[in-house]
Amino acid sequence: MDRNNAIEKKFTCFRVLIIGRANAGKTTILQRVCKTTEVPQVRDKDGKEVDIRVQGSLERGEHDIENEITFRSNHRYVFHDSRGFEAGRIDELKKVESFLAGRAKAQRLADRIHAIWYCIPMTDRARPLTTAEDTFFSRCGTSNVPVIAVFSKMDGLDVVAYGQLRKEGKNKLDAKSMAPERAMKIFDNGNYVQCLLAMKYPPLDHVCLREMDKENANCSGLIECTAAALNDETLEKLLVSTQQTNMGICITYAINR
Repeated sequence: MDRNNAIEKKFTCFRVLIIGRANAGKTTILQRVCKTTEVPQVRDKDGKEVDIRVQGSLERGEHDIENEITFRSNHRYVFHDSRGFEAGRIDELKKVESFLAGRAKAQRLADRIHAIWYCIPMTDRARPLTTAEDTFFSRCGTSNVPVIAVFSKMDGLDVVAYGQLRKEGKNKLDAKSMAPERAMKIFDNGNYVQCLLAMKYPPLDHVCLREMDKENANCSGLIECTAAALNDETLEKLLVSTQQTNMGICITYAINR
């Protein structure tokens, strides 16, 4: 316990850059990670609170990447948001690269970026991987910061899966219950992960999230993937310490160690 307290005192927070286009579900994911429904607090680099009702929501991504996003209920996380590269814009890419390079030089570990979550919504099955993803994973070095590809809104594929099952003769009840499993098959057949892994700067891992709009949604897979991707045991312990209310993750970590 003393060692955990020393880690928390020295490093204070786990810092994440979350990237994704509008409507990728970023705000909801952060709320589920922090186990809260509260509106996030946003502060600029000088510590001044930013009113997101004026500056724009997290989903529209209109605020500065340097802004710090936190939740009162879990101060151990600090998030930064990039709106992604909606049209593969090089200026946005340069902002992210400059931000990561600057943070990598920070003397305090707590001020560095520890992980990147790149959110890809599966609501557009026809083209889930866009120029934005190609730009980031082909051109953006992340200064050794691990990147997790987060395929969000996986339940968006349930509609397609349900339609397939109904055409195969399944009744409405069975088709509905079988849709999530079929949706994963549709996802796997799309080779989306393989496409990312073939790029110059591939993610270290990926996770699929569904129904994050539900308050009891489980995103422990995201935390586990992130912890496994970290190459620093102290950082891994710091991340796990942010999830003290999630006994499953804490037990898994203790067993693996």
